[in-house]
Amino acid sequence: MSADEFFGEIIFAYTDADAISDGVIVDISSYGVSFRGMPINRMTQTVMGDFQERGLDSEQIASSLRAKCQMARCDGGVWTVPPGLWLIENEVNGFTLMTQSDY
Repeated sequence: MSADEFFGEIIFAYTDADAISDGVIVDISSYGVSFRGMPINRMTQTVMGDFQERGLDSEQIASSLRAKCQMARCDGGVWTVPPGLWLIENEVNGFTLMTQSDY
């Protein structure tokens, strides 16, 4: 049984492109940060705003992410990085960094 047969026709889909266009998600694939062999290519605007409030540029953010990822722990199937951020696999073959409240 396919998902369509089980759940019915999809009424609405909010895509990665929609989220970027709306400003909810930021494309950070150019930062070149990876985790467990996959890129961290998305970040919520909430997390980006926190970095920007601290006056960090893209190189500093990338460096910070690399350091934070070295401390990542898997907790109940979710990767957490200090201070309480989540790394969740996304639909564009990478990870999205977000706060728990962004989920």
